[in-house]
Amino acid sequence: MPTPKQRIAASVLLACVTGAAPAARAADITIGLSVATLANPFFQGMSKGVEAGVAQHPGMKLINTSANGDANAQATQVGDLINQHVSALILNPINANAIVPIVKKANAAGIPVFTLDRGAACGACQVNFLETDNEALGKEGADFIAAQLKSKNGAVKGNVVDLEGLLGTTAGDEREKGFATEFATLQANNPGLKLVARQAADFDADKGFNITTQLLAAHPEIDAIFNGNDDNAVGAIRAIRQANRFVPVGDKNHIVVIGIDGTEQALGAIRKGQMDATLSQNPLTMAKQSVAYIQDYLSGDKAKVPAHQFWPHMLVTKANIDSAEVKAYGLWGDEVSR
Repeated sequence: MPTPKQRIAASVLLACVTGAAPAARAADITIGLSVATLANPFFQGMSKGVEAGVAQHPGMKLINTSANGDANAQATQVGDLINQHVSALILNPINANAIVPIVKKANAAGIPVFTLDRGAACGACQVNFLETDNEALGKEGADFIAAQLKSKNGAVKGNVVDLEGLLGTTAGDEREKGFATEFATLQANNPGLKLVARQAADFDADKGFNITTQLLAAHPEIDAIFNGNDDNAVGAIRAIRQANRFVPVGDKNHIVVIGIDGTEQALGAIRKGQMDATLSQNPLTMAKQSVAYIQDYLSGDKAKVPAHQFWPHMLVTKANIDSAEVKAYGLWGDEVSR
């Protein structure tokens, strides 16, 4: 009869011969997480979602890091996680190109990489890229503005500002692409629709405030502002109020403001009639799914893990914020703030 050591050796040899790896138990899995920054509420929600996902798998461990917006710091932190021989990585890259060398280092070490919300610019180097359809978010933002302008002006006409997100990220680039492409189509059919300014506010409330303050001074008539995320929008609203240009949603002179994410501040502004809408994502449920995919992948159920997946999003306005549909989707901004 073979000894326990001989049985283990035989199973390892069989795995090598067949190309199969022994299934991983949750208790044997350590996930290394690197988020771009915890200064942004969306990424706070993402981090909490990963923590909640890990908690659903008894014994699974998490090493949680934040790069504070520094791509070099992120590369160093992920390198440290690789050196700690984590079982898998969940990365939320600051820059899609800058993260590639460290992702390839993880690949060489046999550590699978799962990207969340933002991807790496190397395709198959990531096992799974889970995100919202950012081009669709940009397109829907342009369509929402057009509908609001038509409602208050009787036609799709007015002066629009585009506060871009953080360019160089997949989220920032693709939202801008979606918005710009759709806005150009709308302009072609509605000559009274004008884009008076396009500037990057980098997913940052203070930059959104400063840029909007300058634009309000330069343009006495602004009808709508598209924002690459809710932080941009929150900054824009603050600038509108400080410039004494604020009137509530529904007033003919109201400046239409739409953001993306579904943060607590955005939801509060919508309830107060200060902000028209947010295209809400749900980082809590999205992050939990990323953890579930790691469990599937390391357990040998690789067929369950798609290479790329779009997570559902939802338009939230004052008219539907308390609806059963929105509550079923999840107001993660409210949940995280509790």
